[in-house]
Amino acid sequence: MKKKVLVTGFNGEIGSKILKELVSLDKQIIAIDVNDSKGKIESVKYIKDSILNYDLIKSIFETNFITEVYHFAAILSQSAIKNPGLSIKVNEDASKNLIDFAFQNAVKRNFLCKFFFPSSIAVYGPRKIKCASEQDIIKPSTIYGNSKLLVEQYGSKIHEKSKSIDSGLDFRSIRFPGVISFDTIPSGGTTDYAPQMIHAALKNQHFDCKLSPQTNLPFISINKAIYSIVKLMNVKKIDSTLRVFNVQEISFTAKDLSDVLKEKFPIFTVSFNKDKKFQSVADTWPSSLNCSMSKKYWNFSTEVHLKEFIEKIIEKIK
Repeated sequence: MKKKVLVTGFNGEIGSKILKELVSLDKQIIAIDVNDSKGKIESVKYIKDSILNYDLIKSIFETNFITEVYHFAAILSQSAIKNPGLSIKVNEDASKNLIDFAFQNAVKRNFLCKFFFPSSIAVYGPRKIKCASEQDIIKPSTIYGNSKLLVEQYGSKIHEKSKSIDSGLDFRSIRFPGVISFDTIPSGGTTDYAPQMIHAALKNQHFDCKLSPQTNLPFISINKAIYSIVKLMNVKKIDSTLRVFNVQEISFTAKDLSDVLKEKFPIFTVSFNKDKKFQSVADTWPSSLNCSMSKKYWNFSTEVHLKEFIEKIIEKIK
């Protein structure tokens, strides 16, 4: 039986990019999403369905030799606030089911299944931390953050269980900051103001920012996010009990971004009208992330200035 990779949420911002990256690495892929593929790749087996379909997910693991899982299907932060019931089902229950199936089938076949889970800076809280490390006290204040933390902890627990029997789950996770994409304008996330502002500037459209000018948050470009996932998953063995790692390229305030864009696009205008719902979430997230553990265990590194960061993104969008 051929080794296969399962990708959930392949139509999402990161999922769509990682799918193409895995195809370029000549992986045999099964991809599942609630929406149809926007552009199908011939070698990929697509399934239009929900990860809430317990019998389907069970069948995928039982009838295929799944050696890697990339789990991106999720309800994002602001959307989770609007629909907490669905958020818990998708972000918590379905994620735990995936971990359980990956573990059980790997134990049955006597190997370690690599499982990637994208976590978030939403796990931090309840107060803003200037430079958050993985070991900082974590008390998320949102349902989205709580769900991410629960899956982090559950995956790490099953990973430790697997170590004792030398088969099961090899759990790996990254706490992503805001991700800035080139070809999509995301919505539903608290950090989405940044890519939205960049795209508005390129179109010379006025942008109404829902966060205060001094709101400072960490970010990473979509390319660096994909690079981080591939790099982490390619490490043969992570010699650490730490299973969740921080990454970022840069941190900046909403005003910093506005100033850089207005310098490049003089007729571009921005207004700041703080939305309590968005601001209350941003105020619990760290201003920046300590990435020393990522550098130590899988050689993640990046140094970039804001102007350079924005220039590269604009070049990619154009």
